Amino acid sequence: MRSFSNYMKQNLIPGLADLKFFEGLVSPILAAKAAEPEADVAALEREIDQLVYRLYGLTREEIAMVEEGG
Repeated sequence: MRSFSNYMKQNLIPGLADLKFFEGLVSPILAAKAAEPEADVAALEREIDQLVYRLYGLTREEIAMVEEGG
């Protein structure tokens, strides 16, 4: 399992140093959902989406495809 984790870090997650920042966004989402399962966390989720798009260098066209589910 460890070698798989190392592979993932090296090959699938550009800007791995940014993960601490992601954790700062994910933690409030998890806390809000734990307190109230219907909590609106859409703004934080959009922020995470935008960070992922930048990390992977997606174009506007690619982002549109992702957001349309296609």
